[in-house]
Amino acid sequence: MDYTRLLLEMKKRSDEEMLKMSRAYGLDFTVEEIRQLRPLLDEISMHWILTGVPESFISKVERVLGQKRTNQLLDDYLNMRK
Repeated sequence: MDYTRLLLEMKKRSDEEMLKMSRAYGLDFTVEEIRQLRPLLDEISMHWILTGVPESFISKVERVLGQKRTNQLLDDYLNMRK
């Protein structure tokens, strides 16, 4: 999964377009979740590839997606990097 592309596209696309795109990536987001996650995009740093995702950011995502789905998303991200 190309998370960089997905993140960049989230900023440009409509909610409905993002819903379709996220499903194409195997992510089951709702429109409301997409709306809540969008503001967090500005906090994402490419440095996290080396340092890992900060716990404070993970907590914000967990508030939107819940712990189980957030953990799955992070696991998918870590597996993609291998």
